[in-house]
Amino acid sequence: MKRLTIILMTSLALSSTSVSYAADDYPSSPIKLIVPFGAGGGTDGLARAIQRTIEQDDLLPVPFVVVNADGAAGAVGTRQLLASDPDGYTILQIHQEMFAASAIGRVDYTPADFEPIIQVSEACMFVAVSEDSPYTNLDEMFSGINEAPDSFRQADDIGGATHFPSVQLMKAADVQWPVVPVGATSARFSSLQGGFTNMALLSPLWLERAAGKVRPLAVLGDERYDSAPDVPTAAEQGYDVTACLNRRYWAPSGTPQETIDVLADAIEAAANTDEVKEYLAESGETLKIVRGEELRTLVDEEYATFVEVADVVKGTPTN
Repeated sequence: MKRLTIILMTSLALSSTSVSYAADDYPSSPIKLIVPFGAGGGTDGLARAIQRTIEQDDLLPVPFVVVNADGAAGAVGTRQLLASDPDGYTILQIHQEMFAASAIGRVDYTPADFEPIIQVSEACMFVAVSEDSPYTNLDEMFSGINEAPDSFRQADDIGGATHFPSVQLMKAADVQWPVVPVGATSARFSSLQGGFTNMALLSPLWLERAAGKVRPLAVLGDERYDSAPDVPTAAEQGYDVTACLNRRYWAPSGTPQETIDVLADAIEAAANTDEVKEYLAESGETLKIVRGEELRTLVDEEYATFVEVADVVKGTPTN
């Protein structure tokens, strides 16, 4: 009996040591970072800048591999993460397109089905009209819409991440206007330039790229742009609406916190290098590190604002 007890205790001790070693040994094989959009876009660009820095600076002892899984506005790649084991070897980078798809019921998952690892950057949009527009601020634009609602149209991506703050603007101004489903940022700019639409939300990069062709009316962030200090925020004009694309990294739900911390430490170290900071500056984004409980709270609060206007988004008139 004593011999059996000793054997069982030894077995348990070895089992416990094995589990402990496995946790301490992470990572021991390549880590796959899913980019749920095509190559060449903003999400892909940041992912590859982070990847290069992690590998050049040996921030992880294993390869950090970027894999594009484009399709269904990010849902194809996101579903791949959802189906992955919570072991830290498959992660995802995506902005609020995940929130948009979930809030309107386009997919059957929510942010609660994932673990946020870290936020790396922020790019707050701005309200843009063409340079020859009669509007110079939000009040003038909203008054113009009220006076001639049939002559105003917004270029946007129906049901996308920028559609939700557009509806929040409508709600804040107590006015509604039709949305023309043109697609991503470059298409929205082209629509403005062609005179097919009157307003669009553009990313900060377009302040320089479209200089002399569009007029910014309001920054949809908490602060004015350093590069355009004369452009007030929407909140300064009396409309408390923000619209910032935040690039975040995610793991499957149930991923151990110590694994998330290893990943977050490596990604944060990479993000703080000159190479990644330079990439962000060239892309019109700013470095904004958020992680841990602060990030979880931010995700919950932000997703709630999407859910709040989801029914209106689904019912937005198009033209």
